[in-house]
This record gives sequence, C-alpha cells and structure tokens, in this order.
Amino acid sequence: MSLPHQPGCACCTLPRLSTQLDALQHHNWTESLSGLIRVAAERAKLALHQDAAIFHGGPIYTLQGGQPGRVDALGVAHGKVVSVGSLRQVEADMQAQPRAERIDLRGKTLLPGMVDPHMHILPSALYRNWVNLSPFEDQILRPGYNLGWIAEKLRNELTARHGHARADAPQWLTGFGVDPSLMTEWQEPDQPFLDQISTETPIFLINASGHLGYANSPAMKLAGLDPDTKGVTTEADVGKVLAVIPGLAAPHLLSKLQEILHEAASRGMTTLFDAGLGAAMGQLEITLLRAFAQSPLAPVRIGAALYSNQDWLQEQWLHTFQPNHIPHDDDRFSIRALKLIADGSNQGLTGYQSQDYCCADQHSVPNVSPRGLFNFEPPITFAAQLQRALNAGWPVLVHANGDQAVDYVLAAFELALYDENAKDGAPNPKLALRSRIEHASLLSDASIATMARLKLSPSFLIGHVGYWGHTFKTTILGRERAQMLDRCQSALKAGLRISLHSDHFVSPLGTLRMMEQAVTRVMEADPERQALNPAECLDRLSALRAVTLDAAWQCHMDHIVGSLEPGKLADLAILEQDPLDPAVPAGSLRDIPVHQTWLAGKPVFHNPKTH
Repeated sequence: MSLPHQPGCACCTLPRLSTQLDALQHHNWTESLSGLIRVAAERAKLALHQDAAIFHGGPIYTLQGGQPGRVDALGVAHGKVVSVGSLRQVEADMQAQPRAERIDLRGKTLLPGMVDPHMHILPSALYRNWVNLSPFEDQILRPGYNLGWIAEKLRNELTARHGHARADAPQWLTGFGVDPSLMTEWQEPDQPFLDQISTETPIFLINASGHLGYANSPAMKLAGLDPDTKGVTTEADVGKVLAVIPGLAAPHLLSKLQEILHEAASRGMTTLFDAGLGAAMGQLEITLLRAFAQSPLAPVRIGAALYSNQDWLQEQWLHTFQPNHIPHDDDRFSIRALKLIADGSNQGLTGYQSQDYCCADQHSVPNVSPRGLFNFEPPITFAAQLQRALNAGWPVLVHANGDQAVDYVLAAFELALYDENAKDGAPNPKLALRSRIEHASLLSDASIATMARLKLSPSFLIGHVGYWGHTFKTTILGRERAQMLDRCQSALKAGLRISLHSDHFVSPLGTLRMMEQAVTRVMEADPERQALNPAECLDRLSALRAVTLDAAWQCHMDHIVGSLEPGKLADLAILEQDPLDPAVPAGSLRDIPVHQTWLAGKPVFHNPKTH
C-alpha cells in the first residue's frame, strides 16, 4: 500500500515508509510473532509474582483529582488498585488477600505509570535499523553536532560492513534523524557531500522533520532522479528512493518494536499513544500492534489515533472502527481517535506561518514557500474532513505547528463543532469529544481563548523549547515570535488541560525529561542556558499531571490509568527520588533512576542498578 505524501513531523514519514514495508506485507507475521510470544511466555513462567501486594515505606502519590494525594500505603490485587490511604486502612481493605506481598519502598517514590500521549511506534522501530544521525545522545543534545560528525559515522559504518556486500543487490547505507537546524553550522548533507563518503555504495538519509531526504549519486541513479537536484529530495522523489531500498526482515522489525516498548517501560512509562497508526501498512499495522500489545511481549499498553488525511482512508476507518471509550478490565490495545495533519514542522521550515521564516533568505525547502505549507488546498477541504469525523462521534487529533495553521485549524473547528440541533442551551456532544491540537507550537492569546471556548486541549512537544528553543529564537522565528512557543502555563490559566509528548522518533523518549523541560524551559543549545519565556514554566505537579492523569484524559484513558484510585488498573512507576521534592534540582529530573515499572499489578521492568 502506498499513500500520498504529507510533510511535517514524524507522522509524515509514515506514508513514505510504506514503500519500504510493502515487501513485508506478504510475510507470515503470525508465525514470526508467535515465535517471539513463545519465548516471552517461557520467561514469564520463570518470574512468577503474587497477585496482590501492599506498598509502603516511601512517598506514594495517587494524583486523584489532579492533586498529589500523598498516602502512606497502596494495595493492589488482580491487576487493580484496591485501596489507598494509611497502612492500617490498606491492610484492613486487603484482608481478602491474606497472601499479599508486602513491599517496603525504603524511601523510594511510587507514582502512577507515566503516559506519552503522542509518539510513532512503527517508524521508530523501522528507523532503529538505520544509522542514527540525530542530534541527540540519549536524552541530551550532542555537543559538536555537525556534518563532520555525520561523515565520520557514515564512514565507520561502511568500514564495519566491508566484505558483507551481497552480489545480487546493492548494499545500501541508510541513516535517519539528520537535523541541520541543530548543527553548529546549518549545512545540508547534499549529493556532493555524500559522494565524498562513497560513490559506490548508495547512501540515503532522512531529515528529522520527515520532509527531506538526501541521496548520493548511486542512490539517485538507482531511483532515477534528476542529478540537477544535488541529492536534496522532497515529496515524490523521497518515495522513489525508498521504493528501491531493500526491505527489512519481519522478525527484525518485531524485535525493534519490542526494544522500543521496553525502553519506554525502563523510563517509567506504562502507556504509549500512537498518533498516526495505520498510515504505513493500513489494517495490517493495526493488527500487528494489537497482537503485540496483547501478548506477553509488551510491557506497556498502547492507545492509538488512526492517520486519516485522505478522504478515502478516513472513510475506510469510519466504516471499519468505532472509537473505544468503554471501560475494560485491562485494555492493552485500543483505538480512540482519528488524526489529521494540517501543516509541517517549524524546525523543518514547513510549519505554516503568518509571515516568512526569519532564515528564509539563507535556508529554504525545495517547492515550499518561505511561510511553510498547509496540507489541504483549499483549506475548506480540511474543515469538511474534520466535520465528518466529529459528526461520526470521533475525537480528532490535529497536528498544527505554525501560527497560521493554528488559526486555520481553529476556524475549521468553529465550523465543524457547530450543532444546529443544540438549541436553548442544550449540550453539544461534539464539544465533549476531547479533541486535541497536537504540538500547538505557536499560540497567541486569542488562539488560547478560542481553544478554551471550543473545549480543545493542546499536547505540547516540549522538546521544541529545550532542544530547539535557541535556534527558534536566534535563527528560525526570531526573539519575539519565539515567545509564543509551547505556552504551557498560559494554557493552564485559561482552563485547558495540557499534556507533554515526545513525538518519538522526533525527540527522545522520556517523560521525566519532558517534565524537566517544562519546569525549567532552559534552551539547552544556548551557551548561557537561558530560559525561553520563563513565565510559561510549569510547577512540578502540573508537569507531572501532564505526563500522567491529564495525558491519560486527553487519550480517553483516564478511566483506567493516569492516577492510582480504587478500581483503576495498577499501572505504576517506582522512582529512586521524589520528582515533587524541591530538594531535587529541577534541572536534574531526567537523572532520577526508575527502580521498577508495573503494568496491571505485575512488574515489567526492574533496574538492576537500583536496590
């Protein structure tokens, strides 16, 4: 299956990846997945645990009602929270569980399992098979990130592969995550640069924004591209290159999926929300993630929004699925919303702005205006598609980065949320759908007020402040417009519920890291490490809510996760330190070790470095 290109963030690479994944469509996924499940099941037998436990001996935060709700003890049984309160009260409530394991936290902090409400699982897994050329080293910016470092990585990879080339096919060298906007000097790895690496091995790199690709001469020749483009490929040309790159083996992709989910669990996350499912492999992608999530392989639960930028695709989803907002005992996989992508990426210079990018004279994207782009032409077609989804009872997640895109999207919501049947103060059911603006990068006061009136909430890619804040301020947007970036505190003051997300693979996984960036707003590439618009800094509790209860609320999952209350699922994280303790420096929240992560009352991660 091949889908038209939609430029922008991680979502936009999904259609392009379909060419790589076409070869996997005919693989016996059931056989590969069954083999992995058998191994996981055998391991599970060796690690039997009690069905009930009482936690005590350290700070326990329930977040019931959005407040810290610190208690002395927590009782869980059969995958759910049974009791919270004093140790005596919990012991009394747990009398029906005489064999409950007593777990002394020894000063460690217990929290609800954390939620990343916007990431992309399949492309993240696929790109883990490519050379990582991103500007991130674990969760921090890589010092000295430049074209020289990229050249060294590519040459080292070629050296490591020497002697392993196949005679029947070219041995491609592929890399992902290239981000010129975060280089010490903004430079593109074009064809002349890549030809210095090799003129024999085809090389292809994907830009972190997902909009651009870079190819050397052999890659361009194999893809039939015009040599005058100097190897900088956009839109259809990226698809042409991907179409000739050999596909992956299915078991390898599955192992990378497992790797990503375990990384999330190791960082205290128990829920991931895929914000663009079905774009690459359609129904097969949904079937695959559902089977994976419901198997012993998955240490997290997965929610999803279905990518639906094309009319025909949205129609397919509307006829095939209904949003799953019904409580279940242990919902490991669920489809809960639809996803639309209105514009592109601000750091990729494709977010749709009301004025030219400040760097438009020095840096541009082929075939894209100096103000970026809007993915629907004319814009009223976006409103029609949005209205169809809302009328069918679906919450909609709308990707909007540029300020002009936000204005267009809000105008479309004004039209789509109108209910001619809601008269004399009768409630409008579409206002209760918890639709979201994804990234919502540049928000004016008027935009925030409109979102509040329309019952919309923002999910912020807070890495835009921490990782890209300095380049936004000095190069891309300018000092004044950069003040509009990720206005977390203003959104809260307007009564909006907010969340923080990674958009992984765009930025690293890590909810504690996102809390740190929201609390400090330090521009990490700034030599003076100043805060970007410190008036928008969150307090620690608000930041914690944005990666637990409020994130779960936005995902229509707060009835089962996000806080620790009797009847909810026992998804929890145990940390070595208390992130709400002011004695823990705000700038080191990411360094708090995760001791254990539990999913539905069972430990799924244990850090061997902690005791």
